[in-house]
Amino acid sequence: MEGSTPLLVFVVIAFAVGMFVWHFSRAEAILQRWARENSYEIVSKEYRWFRRGPFFWWTSRGQEVFYVTVRTIDGQHRRGWVRCGGWLLGVLSDQADVQWDE
Repeated sequence: MEGSTPLLVFVVIAFAVGMFVWHFSRAEAILQRWARENSYEIVSKEYRWFRRGPFFWWTSRGQEVFYVTVRTIDGQHRRGWVRCGGWLLGVLSDQADVQWDE
């Protein structure tokens, strides 16, 4: 039993790292799908850990926020905040909400 402790620790750490990587790659996939569905080209994006703009008070732990600059189909640039994931299911949900800087 004592010899299995390092293996158990390794498995737990590997699982945690895998979930972390999956979570952020899923948020990125939601962002890319949102842009594609709205015919936007993402010019730049910044993941926001703390400064979540208009979503600061209304974001759950499972959601992720990006500050983006996009190019519209007519060549205009827009900047805004995109929150990826739903309130209850986080990034298990395909939801993306945007608040534009105007």
